[in-house]
Amino acid sequence: MNFDFAKTLSLIKGGLLDHETTWKSYLEENPTWKQTAMVLAGPLILANIILSVILSRMAGGFSYYSYYGNLFTALFWGLFMGILGFVITVFAFNFLAGQFKGKPDFPRAFAAVSLAAIPSWTAGILAALIPYIGLLIALAGGVISLIFMYKIMPMALNVPDEKRLAHFISSLVSIIILNFVIGSIIGVGAMNSGMHSGALSKGSINSRTTVGSGMLGEFERQGRLMEDAEADTFEPPADGKLSKAQLEKYVKVLQKTRALHEDYAQRMQKFSEDMKAKEAAGEKPSVSDLSQAYAGIGTAMSANNAEMEVVKTGGGNWAEHLWIKEQLRVARIQQGDGSDALEHNYKLYKKYEDELNGN
Repeated sequence: MNFDFAKTLSLIKGGLLDHETTWKSYLEENPTWKQTAMVLAGPLILANIILSVILSRMAGGFSYYSYYGNLFTALFWGLFMGILGFVITVFAFNFLAGQFKGKPDFPRAFAAVSLAAIPSWTAGILAALIPYIGLLIALAGGVISLIFMYKIMPMALNVPDEKRLAHFISSLVSIIILNFVIGSIIGVGAMNSGMHSGALSKGSINSRTTVGSGMLGEFERQGRLMEDAEADTFEPPADGKLSKAQLEKYVKVLQKTRALHEDYAQRMQKFSEDMKAKEAAGEKPSVSDLSQAYAGIGTAMSANNAEMEVVKTGGGNWAEHLWIKEQLRVARIQQGDGSDALEHNYKLYKKYEDELNGN
C-alpha cells in the first residue's frame, strides 16, 4: 500500500470545491479504512497538527495544540489527541448508524469522517498562519465540517432520511461525552475531536456543557432547516422563462443575505479585536470565548447557510430559488444568445443587474 500524493491532493481539492461529487466518487471505490488512512486521514491529520503547531509559534496564529508547553510536548499531545478524537468520531457515527436503521460499515464511516473533516483540517493550518482571527477560521472550518458530516453520513451508512437528524445529534452528544470522559481519565482536560468541534480547556463541566448544548441546539435547528429545504420541489415553466415576480423575490433574498453577511462580518471583527486585546495581555482563548464565538458571532448565519435560511424562514421554496439562480447564471454567461428563454432572462437580468450584484 503506497502513498499517492496526487490522489490526496485530488481528494482535498474536491472535498473543498466539489464535495458531493467527490464523496460519491470516493465512496463508490469502497476503500478499506487503511487505504483512507494512507491517502487522506493520515496525511491531513499529520499536516494539520504538525504545521499548525509550528506555524502558530512562528506566525502567531491560532492552534488548538499550541498551549501544551514546549514544541515537542505540543506535537506529541496534538498527534495523540487528534488521532484519538478522530477514531472516537468514526466509532460513534458508525455504531449509532445501526441504532437508527442505517448500515454500520467501519471503512465507509472512516472514509466519510475523513472527507467531511477536510475543511476543518485545512482551516486549522490556515488559522495558524493568521494572528488574532485564527480562532475564527478554525471555528468556521469546524462548522463547515459538521454540516458536511450531517450531509455525508446518510450517503455512507444508509441512514434513512427520517432518522438522519437523530443519528447526527446522538453521535455528536456521544462524541462530546466520550471526549470528556477520556480526557478526564488521562488528565489532559477536554479532548479535542477530529473535527475541532470542541476546545481544549480546563474550564468547568458546566462551561463545557454550555458550549456543547448551545452548539447542538443550533445544529439541530440547522439540520431541520436543511431537511425542509431538501424536501422542496419545483416544476419549472415549460418555456424556461423567469417572471418579474420571481426575480424581484430573488433580489430581496440576496439583499437580506448580504445584510446577514455584513452583520456576521461585523461580529467577526469585534470578536477578533477582543482576541487581539487578550493576546496583547498574554491571555489565552477560554471556553467562554468559544461559547461567545458560537452564540455571538452567529455561525448559523455564516455564508454556508444564510441564503437558505432567508428563503425558508420567509416561506419560500428552496428548489425554485436554486432554479432562478441557475437560469440567471446561464443567461449571464450566454448574454441572451441561444433561445427565446435566454434572451428573455438576460433582459430581466440586465434590468436588475445592480441589485443582483449588490450595487
